[in-house]
Amino acid sequence: MGPRLALTFSIERLFSILERARLGKLLESLSLRWHSSLVTLDAAVDNYSPLILGGLIALTTFQKLTLILRTDGGGDLLGADIPKSMMLIAGQNPYASNPWASPYPPLLLAMLGSIIRVTSGGMTLTPDTIAMISRNVRMTGLVADVLVALLVFVTLRARRVSGLSALVPPALFLALPSISLSPYYWFNSDVLGYPILAASVLALVVKRYFLGSVLLATATIFKIHPILAIPLVLVWLVKRRGIAKTLPAIITTVSILSLGLVLPDILPGYLESVLGFNLSSGFGVGTSSFTMMNLLYAVFPSVFHLSLPTTVENQVWLAATAALFAAALGIVWSRARELNPVDIVAIGLLVWLIPLRQIYTHYLVWAIVPLLMRGRLRQTLMVGSLLELANTMSSWSWNLPPDPFPVLATAYGFFVTSLVYFSVNAASLVFILREIGKRRQPDTQDASRPMFLERYPIPTIRSI
Repeated sequence: MGPRLALTFSIERLFSILERARLGKLLESLSLRWHSSLVTLDAAVDNYSPLILGGLIALTTFQKLTLILRTDGGGDLLGADIPKSMMLIAGQNPYASNPWASPYPPLLLAMLGSIIRVTSGGMTLTPDTIAMISRNVRMTGLVADVLVALLVFVTLRARRVSGLSALVPPALFLALPSISLSPYYWFNSDVLGYPILAASVLALVVKRYFLGSVLLATATIFKIHPILAIPLVLVWLVKRRGIAKTLPAIITTVSILSLGLVLPDILPGYLESVLGFNLSSGFGVGTSSFTMMNLLYAVFPSVFHLSLPTTVENQVWLAATAALFAAALGIVWSRARELNPVDIVAIGLLVWLIPLRQIYTHYLVWAIVPLLMRGRLRQTLMVGSLLELANTMSSWSWNLPPDPFPVLATAYGFFVTSLVYFSVNAASLVFILREIGKRRQPDTQDASRPMFLERYPIPTIRSI
């Protein structure tokens, strides 16, 4: 019986090995077929990407236009941005009264006021005309969205990214609801600043360093979020090109920042407006925005009965920002030869946004713009999914119907949503840092083929 059992066991084991081998070959065949299909699709998309992008622009613009005609733009636009910008254009000080209604540098208000002047003429601000003014401003925002999508696409092409990796990022910017639709329900003037940031990154990518630095400084005096990206870019330029060649860009950048951010201090209420809003705990106890600082605003006081004064909260924020910036500066200084300007601008924005005391979806889009230009398809889809989840949870936190989770409107709910917002920034930063240590030719690794195709060899057809 012993030899027979051993023989039976050996035969069964042989059949098991053969079955595994057959299954392995089947899976390998399916994998190769799937890969071949992706290659074919990628080639087709690459051939027709301008046409596809043009059709998507037309479709999403029509969708947004329909939304604009049915909504008023929200309270920030109607009650703050429009009145304050019209005050500035009329020669009045927009920071003199209700300063927290306009916590922006003057360039934003001046640009918005100019748009109103061009699109609405000499129309005075009355309850009957403000709806028309709001509509005109948001229609200008449609043009800004199209410009950003085109700039993202052109930047990816300039970095030799092709196929789906070049088409999906601008498509996401146009079609992702958190970026394309939410800003038109509750319009935020940040939409008008995104093209300046995108143009600066494109200029840096094509080695127009002076122009790129000037545009990045201009984006900063429009909205302060890129402020930490500027020194990182300048340090990178010094390491790559030397101090002599970078000096004109340094002088011009400092001059723009001085004129746009420091000189307005002569206006009464300016510092209280810009700094007061950003150095506050918001209008609610941990229920006004989606920042990790809600840990200090609401969680600590509720769980540990520990309420910190605003000065201590500011010190925590400044310390966290300084630590992140110092780490980023060290990375840029030591890895300048391996970094590209897209990653540097993205790092600067993320370092600013991660500990920021006030966080909303339209703040995160400032970092999303350069992230879309990286040409990392899977990473782009992952970050876009997290952003969409964060934006959806934020709408539930504001009790907007349908609201399946009313608990998100509590302080604890806001903190949970803040964690998702944090995950968007943290995941983006991790994706960038993981690649810094890899040896690659600047701006070329992601250009050869889409990331999801890199694990497999490209199949070729050989003639017999």
